[in-house]
Order: sequence, then structure tokens, then C-alpha cells
Amino acid sequence: MYKYNPWINKGIGLIGCAVIVWMTWFFGYTYVKLVTQPRGPDIPSPSPVDQNEFFLTLDTIEFWTCQTGVFNSESNALREKEELQQLGWDAQIISRDPFIVGVGFAYSKEEVLPIQELLKEGGVVSIPKSVTSPERAFRIRGTGAIQTAKVLEGVNTFLKTPYTDRESRLSEFENLMVLTPRALTNLYEVSRLSIKAERTLPVDLRKMMSLNLYGEYLNTLEMLQK
Repeated sequence: MYKYNPWINKGIGLIGCAVIVWMTWFFGYTYVKLVTQPRGPDIPSPSPVDQNEFFLTLDTIEFWTCQTGVFNSESNALREKEELQQLGWDAQIISRDPFIVGVGFAYSKEEVLPIQELLKEGGVVSIPKSVTSPERAFRIRGTGAIQTAKVLEGVNTFLKTPYTDRESRLSEFENLMVLTPRALTNLYEVSRLSIKAERTLPVDLRKMMSLNLYGEYLNTLEMLQK
């Protein structure tokens, strides 16, 4: 049985905006093909005469989250996610085999423990969970291929950057996101909210926004491959 957590309420407006960002039809503009996972031999750079094709490697992302549930059914995971979001927790599905729901994005077990304590105060049971998103290599082609590759690489780098080092890189990340193709509108919106969170919110709320960005990053890769 969950109970309302008033502490988190001050950040719910900003976090809620990111949750309701809708998917758009623009994803038809760019095509992403998974080449290998993890990366094998070096992939050649695109030919200068073919600027609509780009080879991209996205580095491994390692982080800790507060796992609130593991499900065999996507519908049950979505129900868990929605219940937590209604209480102000920015929960995300971070795995699909099985479906794992988590809250928070930190770079060590110690960093995620304050989130676990806040969840406990709100009546939510969770356990610290180490997560690894493996290195992936892609061939991207179509309109905006190079811009798409740069944006995905930028989000990947941002998610790997510790919170203590992010302030000095916010302007660079913000300028990069200006290049976002229409195909990545969702990712742009969530990135913009994450940048705002880095500048205005306490670190524990920023940890939840980062998991939101990670979730949209995964959603973008999955959608672009279809």
C-alpha cells in the first residue's frame, strides 16, 4: 500500500511534463540499423559522398537504480509505473526481459540509497539494482543521419557524466540538442527538461529526471529501428 509523499510534490510539475511527452509521427525520417552488439572490429567512417549514412557506436552505460518490481507481463509493469507516477515518483521501465521498473539514476549504490529511503518513507518497497546498457553499434541512414548520430552520442555521454561534473557541460549539451532532427522530438523535449532540472532541482530529483532521459533514450533507439 503506497502513501502520498509530500516531499516529492515540489518536483512533480517538472517531472510530470517529461512523463507526458507524446510520440510523434516524425520517426519515419531516419532509419537506424543495429550493426552489432557489442561492437566488433572497427566500423569504417561514412564516405564523404554519402552524407545520409553514418556509423555510430554508443558506449556502455552503467548505473544504479531503485528496483520497485520485476514482471513477466508488460501490462503489469506499466501498471506499476503508472501507479508510482501518480504518486509523484518518476518510475521507468528499464528492462524488457524481464520487465523491470525502477526509480532513480545514480552512479553507485551509495548514491541511490537516498532515493531508496525516500521511497520507503512514501511506502514504496525497493532494492538497489545495478544496470548495464551494453555498447551498441549502429548504421544510421536517411534524412538527418549525421545530426541524429550526434544527438544520440550526446545523450549517451550526458548519461555517463557524474552529477558533480554536469554543470560545466550543460551549455555544450544544450547547444547540441538544438541540432535535434524532427525525428527525435521526444528525446529533445526530455533532454530539455533534464537540463532544466540540472539547473534548478535538488540532486535526488535530478536522479529521477536522468532515469526519465535514459528511458526515452532507449525508447528512441527502439522506435528508430522499427
